[in-house]
Amino acid sequence: MDLGFKDVAVLVTGGSSGIGRATAIAYGRESARVAITYNSRKDAAEAVAEEIEQAGGTAYVVPLDLNAPETIAAAVASTVDRWGGLDAVVANAVDWGPPDGRTERIEDATPEWWTAIVRANLEGNMHLAQQVAPALRRSAHGRLVLVSTDLAERGMGGGAWAYGAAKAGLHGLAASLQHDLGADGVLVNVVLPGITLENGVHRMIPREALDRVTAGFTARHLPDVGELADAILYLTSPRTKAVQGQLLRVTGGDLMPA
Repeated sequence: MDLGFKDVAVLVTGGSSGIGRATAIAYGRESARVAITYNSRKDAAEAVAEEIEQAGGTAYVVPLDLNAPETIAAAVASTVDRWGGLDAVVANAVDWGPPDGRTERIEDATPEWWTAIVRANLEGNMHLAQQVAPALRRSAHGRLVLVSTDLAERGMGGGAWAYGAAKAGLHGLAASLQHDLGADGVLVNVVLPGITLENGVHRMIPREALDRVTAGFTARHLPDVGELADAILYLTSPRTKAVQGQLLRVTGGDLMPA
């Protein structure tokens, strides 16, 4: 099926690995013009750009730091100048926060650690939405997808509450942006990945344990990064016209009772 992406101008933040990489390459296969951002791994981003070009798209690489609003503004301005506009934006970049600040109990956490995670993952994406809004409003089919996490709904122990809270904030942001940007025809949606594999494996969960985890979900299947890319392309396709303000869960279904 032709999704209508030929020559469409796309921006994927955090495009040097994982879901961002898979999504950027998927756009390339659809002959889109794809800008990807990176924070510290320029070499990895340039490698992805080569894959986009090999897949049939046109690639552009630009730096962006969720903690630095000026880099967000610069990345968007550079991309809009490069492509002459912007049709679809995938807010995929993530900041896990300082590794030495994570605590098991909330009373042990420092305000600085909490603030760093919330500012990057929530405020950073607010700044991104603010910067891309004018170009998306001018597009004939503006699309914005915010990448969240199922932790925003199901939670997890071990200090995930700051990250989950920041990502949950994206749901509220999208709920209001659909009214604001929707007035000019822009569709705004959220994708919630769960435990996501890459080439059938997980970087932290051993195979035997992964099989047990997979069997515990109602789909008996955990999504691969390519399946997240498929969901994102569906939501940003010019052919998709009436999916607005939704939370699309790509998680393998619900966890079954033990």
